Amino acid sequence: MVKGQGIRRDRFTGAMFLRGWIPALASSIGWSLSDIADAVVVGQHLGTVGLAAISLILPVYMINCAIVHGLGTGGSARYAALMAQGKRKEASRHAAGIGVAGLLFSLLTAVLGLVFLTPLLKLLGTVPENGAVFDATRDYLRIQLAATPLFYFANLFNYYLRNDGKERQAGIGSVTGNFVDMALNVILVLALKKGTGGAALATAIGQVISIAIYLPGILSGSRRNRSAGAESGTRSLLRTAVVWLRIGLHDLFEGLSVSIQYLLQMVFLLLCNHLLLHLGGEEGIAVFDVLQNTSYLILYLYEGTARAMQPVASTYYGEKNEQGLRSLFRIGFTAGIGAGLIVILLAVIRPQILCLLFGLAGSGAEALACTAIRIFAFGAFFAGISILLCNFFQATGDPRWALLLEFLRGSLVLLPVTLLCSSWGLEGFWWLFPITDISSLVILMLWMRIRRKPLIVDRMIAPERVFRRTIPSTATEIGQASEDLEEFCDRWEATPRQKFAVMNTVEELGIAILNHGFEGRKDGYIQITVLAAEGGCFELHLRDDAVRFNPFSLKGGDIRVSEDLDATGMLLIRKQAKDFSYRHFQGFNTLIISV
Repeated sequence: MVKGQGIRRDRFTGAMFLRGWIPALASSIGWSLSDIADAVVVGQHLGTVGLAAISLILPVYMINCAIVHGLGTGGSARYAALMAQGKRKEASRHAAGIGVAGLLFSLLTAVLGLVFLTPLLKLLGTVPENGAVFDATRDYLRIQLAATPLFYFANLFNYYLRNDGKERQAGIGSVTGNFVDMALNVILVLALKKGTGGAALATAIGQVISIAIYLPGILSGSRRNRSAGAESGTRSLLRTAVVWLRIGLHDLFEGLSVSIQYLLQMVFLLLCNHLLLHLGGEEGIAVFDVLQNTSYLILYLYEGTARAMQPVASTYYGEKNEQGLRSLFRIGFTAGIGAGLIVILLAVIRPQILCLLFGLAGSGAEALACTAIRIFAFGAFFAGISILLCNFFQATGDPRWALLLEFLRGSLVLLPVTLLCSSWGLEGFWWLFPITDISSLVILMLWMRIRRKPLIVDRMIAPERVFRRTIPSTATEIGQASEDLEEFCDRWEATPRQKFAVMNTVEELGIAILNHGFEGRKDGYIQITVLAAEGGCFELHLRDDAVRFNPFSLKGGDIRVSEDLDATGMLLIRKQAKDFSYRHFQGFNTLIISV
C-alpha cells in the first residue's frame, strides 16, 4: 500500500449519490407528471385550444423558473460548500438571503403580472379577437400569477432540504404535492368542467400541500442555525433583511449561470409561438405544447440527477476532494443518461402513446405530432448531457462554463437555428432541437480544448498537498494512519504544535468513532483527508459510515472510563483547533477541523 493513499476503492461517493438520487428522481417524476397534468386534462377536455393556451403562458412560467432556480441553485451550492467547511453561521445567512430575495421577487412578479394582464397576454401572442384561445389563456394565467409566491417557496424549500440532509422529506413533499395536483386536475377540469382556470388552481393547491410538508424540516433547520444574524428591533430587523437580500442577490447572480436557460427559453418560446401561429395556426402551437410536455418527461430525469449530484459535488469542492468529484462525475452521468434513455426510446418507438395522452389521437395534428416527438426525443439525449454538465460546472466553481453552454443552447445557436428551420415548414421545423444541442456541445468542447480547460474540474489544490486515506475501522489502521501523517506534516513544514495536533486529532477522533459509532462493527470505514493549505494551515476532514455520532458531544463526568478518556481527548482537540464542526450529511458523519 502506498503511503497516504490507503484503500483505493471509493466507499462513500456512490452511497452518497444514491441516497440523494432516489428522492430527487422521485421528485422529478412527480414534477414532470404535475407539469404535464395540466396539458393532459386540458387537452382531453378542450383539445388543441387548451394545449395552445398552455403553450402561450409558458414564457411567464420561464421567468419565474429563471429566478427561483437561480436562487435555489446558487444559494444551495454556496450553502453546501460552506457547511462542508464548517461555516454554519455563514451558511445560515445564505439560506436566509434566498428566502428574502424569493419573497421580494415572487410578490413583484405577481403584482406586475396581474396589473398589466391584458398587455401581457398580447405580448404572449393572443388578443380578445382570438376568442376561445384568449379566454383559456387568460383564465390560466390569472391564477398562475396570483400563486407565484407558492411556486417560489415550494421550490426554494425543496432546494434547502436536499442540501441540509433532508432529501427524504424533500422527496415526500414534492411527490405528495404533485399527486394532489394531478388528482385535482381530474376533478376540477374533467369532472367539474372548470377549464384552464381549474388546472391552474389544482397546481396552486398542490404547492400548498408541498410547503406544508416541507415546513417542519425548514423550521427545525432554522432553530438549529439561529445564528443567521437577525437582531431585535424594527430598524435592526430592516438592516438584517437588507443584508440578507444582498446575499440572496449575490447567490441569484451565481445561480443564473444555470438558470439563465429559463430566460433564454422564454425568448425562444415567444419566438416559436409567433412563428408557429403563422406556420400552422392553432394546431402548430398545440404540437409545440406536446413537445414541451414531452421535454418534462425526459429532461426532468436529467435535472433530478443533477440535483442529486449538486450537494455532493459542492461538498467535495469545499473539501478539495478531486478524487471524489471524478468518481461522482462518472456515477452521476451514467445514472442520468441511463434514466433519460428509457423514456427517449419509448418516445421514439411509440410516439402515438403521447398523442393519446395529450388528446391528439385521431385528430388532424396526430401525424405531425408523431414526427415532431421522434425528432425532439433524438435531440433530448444531447440536451440531457448539457443539463448535467451545466449543473456540475456550477457546483464545482466553474459557473462561466455553465453560462457559456446555456447561452449557446439558449440563444447564440438556438435562435439562428430556429429561424433557419422555420423556413423548412412545419415538418422540418422540429429539427431545431437536435441541431441546437449537438452544435452547442461541439462548440463548448472545442473551446474548452483551446483553453485547455479540464472537463471535470480545474486543479483545486496540488495533489502532493493532500493526504487521503480510507481505512477499515480498527485501532491498528487508525494508529498507522496517524503515524503516516508525521511524514506528510514534515514535508509541508508543519510546526511541532501543528504536527502533534494533526496526528493527535486523527488518532483521538478515530478511536472515539470506533468506540461509540461502530459499536463493535467490523465492516465500517473511515475516510481521512488532510489538506496542507498555502497559508500554513492544516485542514482535516473525517467521514465515516457509523451510526449518527458527534464526537464533540462527549463530555467528561460520571461516565464509563472509556468515555471519560474519549471526552478528555475531545477537549484537547477543541483547544488545539482553530475551527471544528460536525455534520451528518447524506447518511454519513463528517468532521472538519482546522489546526
